[in-house]
Amino acid sequence: MIRKLQIGTLMCNCCSPSGASPGDIYYLLVPFPNIGLDIEQWAQKYDVSLVVVSGMDWDNDMTPWPAPGVPKGSPDFKGLAPQMLHRLETDVLPLVEQALGVTAPKRTLCGISLSGLFALWAWLQDDTFDNIGSISGSFWYEGFVDWLKAQKIAKTGRAYFSLGNKEGGNKGPKAFADIQQQTHEVVNILRAAGVDDTFQQTQGTHYAPPAPRIDDMLSWLTAARD
Repeated sequence: MIRKLQIGTLMCNCCSPSGASPGDIYYLLVPFPNIGLDIEQWAQKYDVSLVVVSGMDWDNDMTPWPAPGVPKGSPDFKGLAPQMLHRLETDVLPLVEQALGVTAPKRTLCGISLSGLFALWAWLQDDTFDNIGSISGSFWYEGFVDWLKAQKIAKTGRAYFSLGNKEGGNKGPKAFADIQQQTHEVVNILRAAGVDDTFQQTQGTHYAPPAPRIDDMLSWLTAARD
């Protein structure tokens, strides 16, 4: 059964398998709540608690620092990710985990598009999250790859990345053109730092249905549990 929690402006749809509360809990950040995700099925299939978080200011809460808007002419990104991470750590996680009865959790943070960017950025800030999953992460974001290169990365968790095979190229905004190369560069930077990561090329564009991609991500991330 899905339990709904309203925490400030954020809506959290939460589910644990068969009413139990396993120590593994997955937080998935999405732009809006109704995107066809069967979290009850996934909770049972992978024996994890799942929390789908929506209601954030997508373009601003998911971006790590101010940057010009994309496509050209769009409002600039405000870069409010530090404040959003603080909200997650101080408000969302304690309330959700208390409601689900999860103690001493092993947390995984997952995102799609801008929240895929946020997931990687947040993972490198502290040890709140053990693992991450990023689907079509917005690694085109101005300055992000250079920022990642400058980090001293020491993470023991796992990191999953995927990208649609039709993403990038010259059909969309220029900022998105090199996303294939940028994603591979992100994966290789982490791998060189000793991170257990993987990259999966999936079918479709940036806007392909997310459910199959999320299922692939959960399958890989849960496969190596103790």
